[in-house]
Amino acid sequence: MRGGGKVLERGYLIAVEGIDGAGKTVNSMWLVRRLRKSGYRAAYTKEPTEGPIGKVLRRSLARRGSNPEIDALLFAADRLHHIRTFIEPRLRQGFVVVTDRYLYSSIAYQGALTGDRRWVELVNRYCVHPDLAVYLDVDPSTGLERKKRRRSDARAFEDPEVLRRVRAVYLELCAEGKMVMIPADRELREVRAEIARVVGERLGIEIRTG
Repeated sequence: MRGGGKVLERGYLIAVEGIDGAGKTVNSMWLVRRLRKSGYRAAYTKEPTEGPIGKVLRRSLARRGSNPEIDALLFAADRLHHIRTFIEPRLRQGFVVVTDRYLYSSIAYQGALTGDRRWVELVNRYCVHPDLAVYLDVDPSTGLERKKRRRSDARAFEDPEVLRRVRAVYLELCAEGKMVMIPADRELREVRAEIARVVGERLGIEIRTG
């Protein structure tokens, strides 16, 4: 986080979403850097958080056979705590907050794993909706291929069939107008140019991409 830069009348919350291997983290961090270079006050955050509930959630996710209903509740609690203690204060200060995973990640992942998207939405009903949610779309096989160099574990969402179900929920959310889909199976510079274009069109924030 930085204290200088343009002070917006109101802050914006931008969520960067996608299945594992879609490029959420590298593009979220890039977006924060470009916002700062363009003169805006910007803050990066991620889910699960490093807060007290987030730490419990990380331990749950690391276990074999973690329970998707419990994980959904932990994600919702971690998210709401983070909104109250980190996100909302910065939005009031005029920051652009970019979060690497957010509300729609729970709806897609835990919605697919529990088979009850509406329940996941219900337990997240007090969460602030993002001003812009970007969905980076890749085929599950592409996402898993990108993760080959990383240390893998036995988490259910690294199963190709589960990822196909997760992607299907994300595509539903895009069709409903809740998210903006950006194809992410192409050159990084093309993906980033598209992110910058969408941010400019939807929020009126011009980003220097050079």
